[in-house]
Amino acid sequence: MGDDVALDIRTLIMLAAVVALLSGASLRYVLREYPAELSPSIRLWTLGVLGQATAWILFGLRDQIPDWLSIVGANALLSLAFAQQVHAVRLFGGLPVRMAVYAPAVAVLLDEIVFTYAVPGMRLRLLTATPLFCLQMIQGGMSLVASAAVSRRSGRLTAAAFFALAAVLAARVIYEGLRTDALHSAFWDSPMQTLVFSFASLFVVVATLGFVLMCSDQLHQELERQAMLDPLTGISNRRTLDVLAVQALASAQRHGRPLALLLVDADHFKRINDDCGHAAGDEVLRLLAATLKRGLRNEDLLGRLGGEEFVVVLPESDTEDALASAERLRRAVEELEFAAGGHPVPLRISIGVATMRAGDDFATLLRRADAAMYAAKHAGRNCVRGPENLREVAAAAPQRMG
Repeated sequence: MGDDVALDIRTLIMLAAVVALLSGASLRYVLREYPAELSPSIRLWTLGVLGQATAWILFGLRDQIPDWLSIVGANALLSLAFAQQVHAVRLFGGLPVRMAVYAPAVAVLLDEIVFTYAVPGMRLRLLTATPLFCLQMIQGGMSLVASAAVSRRSGRLTAAAFFALAAVLAARVIYEGLRTDALHSAFWDSPMQTLVFSFASLFVVVATLGFVLMCSDQLHQELERQAMLDPLTGISNRRTLDVLAVQALASAQRHGRPLALLLVDADHFKRINDDCGHAAGDEVLRLLAATLKRGLRNEDLLGRLGGEEFVVVLPESDTEDALASAERLRRAVEELEFAAGGHPVPLRISIGVATMRAGDDFATLLRRADAAMYAAKHAGRNCVRGPENLREVAAAAPQRMG
């Protein structure tokens, strides 16, 4: 019976090694083209998986290779592999990585040396090392919880793999601590041994699947974010602007709150492109977007309408507030220092202001701001025009249509 069970346990161990190797290779192949910001965590997770595979191979060669490899080396390497996976999920979640992540691996190494050579005893070795592995599983699960990764199913799956193996390891400590007969070898007839090694082989599959899905979710989220932003300036693009502005307008109308819209246009932008080149023009647009963003509140909305035009939506702002905000933005741009080809290039903007009226939609509000902005152009540029400039707005509107 001992030989049959030994074969079964040893087979489980080697199966865990094969599964870990395949998981590591697959992970490396599937995720190698993911964004660079995910590379550190992917690399650490892959190293952890491959480290597990190597450790299981060493375990499986027990009694065929020296104990310092099959016992000390295997356990220390397995603990290090788990530590790398904990490190990976903390890095993925933007959590600080402290030495406590690797402390259990050091403790396992010392534990295996002491209870293999100084005070030999398999039972002591098992009862002291297993809680350290359990701690690492809890570290991994709690790191996922702390990083809010569990808000997605992929994160919950990965966390469940960590916590499930932690529960099995905790049960192992209790089971082996209470049993009266001695555990003569790692391959001895024990239901708990079978359960532990079965869960260990499943852990690498389930946890790695969860991690891959976490990376995919992150990539999908990043692609969605990029689809909402203007690639040049990093602010909302026209499509996102339309959606968010309509929402802000609806909210203001529903609650009877004021709202204003600014249409900002860079003065003489074509001249900058022609004289300084399109690269300089792009830099001007990025600088303008950053300057406008710095001058706004958190609740304000900034987006690029197209070309050198920007839109600012100001919730909770009446005409007076909007004109003051527009003038503040105009001065901030006027004070910028920009040079192209070693020569200073003055930056100026014209701003049209419109405030919400009953029954307005976004298109209507934008048209009034557009007319006001062209009144500012008509008045000599580098100025702000709003609802009070009725004659100028009326005179400028036909010019805009032309």
